[in-house]
Amino acid sequence: MKKFALAFAFLLTVTTAAHAATTAKLAANAFPLPVPQTIASFIEEAASTYHVDPNLIAAVAFRESRFKALDTSWRGAQGVMQLMPKTARALGVTDVNDPRQNILAGTKYLKMMLDRFHGDIDRSLAAYNAGPELVAKVGPNATKEAIDYVAAVKSFYATALAAL
Repeated sequence: MKKFALAFAFLLTVTTAAHAATTAKLAANAFPLPVPQTIASFIEEAASTYHVDPNLIAAVAFRESRFKALDTSWRGAQGVMQLMPKTARALGVTDVNDPRQNILAGTKYLKMMLDRFHGDIDRSLAAYNAGPELVAKVGPNATKEAIDYVAAVKSFYATALAAL
């Protein structure tokens, strides 16, 4: 019975996430800072292209850069979605500060994590932050930073979904 309940919960989560990705509208004013219109249009394009909920993309973008196209972290991650240079190159980005390229590539990478971790948002977000190999080995609590990151992104995401 427990296996059935877990399988049902997993199927419901994946089905709900897939449905949300294809039907959700961006709650652009639900974040601590409103999503700038240009950034919102790129998020909506990426959501449509990669079938990821635009509110999840925006939650990641807000946590990563506060929607700033020219932001660079102390680790060297760049742009709206804070792509590391090696990851950006692997995803075909030619100008990491171009918000459209950055958001499309960041969303593609997020989708890769969602696919790899079978729609598990906690593991996917932790992998986006700490790296998929580490998360595959030790789980979503891989680092203190990943734990805080997942909690923050999920909080922004939940607020956006509640605003719809």
